[in-house]
Amino acid sequence: MPRHHRTRRDGSRDSPAASLTDRQVRERIASVAHWYHRIEIRPGIVTPGISETDRTLKSLDLPARCDGMRVLDIGVRDGYFSFELERRGAEVVAIDYIDAAQTGFAVAHELLGSQVEYVVDNIYNVVPERYGTFDIVLFLGVVYHLRDPLLALDRLWDVCNANATLALETQILDSSLLMLDGSFESLGSIDPRLDDLCLMQFHPGDSLHGDHTNYWSPNAACTRGLMEAAGFEIAAEVILGTRGVWVGRRTVDFEQIYHRRIEKATVAEGPDPAPPAPSPEPTDATVPTAAADVP
Repeated sequence: MPRHHRTRRDGSRDSPAASLTDRQVRERIASVAHWYHRIEIRPGIVTPGISETDRTLKSLDLPARCDGMRVLDIGVRDGYFSFELERRGAEVVAIDYIDAAQTGFAVAHELLGSQVEYVVDNIYNVVPERYGTFDIVLFLGVVYHLRDPLLALDRLWDVCNANATLALETQILDSSLLMLDGSFESLGSIDPRLDDLCLMQFHPGDSLHGDHTNYWSPNAACTRGLMEAAGFEIAAEVILGTRGVWVGRRTVDFEQIYHRRIEKATVAEGPDPAPPAPSPEPTDATVPTAAADVP
């Protein structure tokens, strides 16, 4: 079961966080060993993160106001994007695999008087029965850390409302193909035709930046293909050097849903399963038309 961490603070002047002096706020920030996100806690007081969060945020082109919307932030880290969407009026659920106290999230959550709900869970457990559905899903800097990227995208499709937005950010292969000697080359410098193929490089061990969880580097074409295969129509694409951002809209493709059902039916849940019975051709009556209807 996921572990929920919810700290309710209204941000009023009577709350503990609001009563702290600037010096005390800076001391709380300094108590975190490593910040990844730059988060403005108060005017002139910003956490010392290394990520270019502002640049990524602009590329997402999210609504200026999100009142009445539910947002899911996968791989929340210190919480910059969760807190920003909350500031815009959304109800936010933030999911990561580690406790909030192991990053800067818990401290930022306290200092901002946030009501973002933090859940310790695995992306493959994200289902509508547990979390409901969302209007915006943020999937930033996560997909290349996953052993099963397409399965993860399928899970996110399941928790998207009709016409929901999925924002995906990832490192990309186009200008950073890792060679055997540790150097990097662009795909186009090897053969210009490679840019148009759906390619994804696998990084065994800690071969990419010394990180065992850096499994993949998809190129832009592959990233588009993965999102489309999971049922998202590409609405925007922004390339930021060695990284890229894609914004997709959830769609319903009966053929895709049908083949997802076949794949689920043929995955063994025990030893020596009986072969599945033939499935009928999909029709409007037999093919689910909403995420909650997909088995």
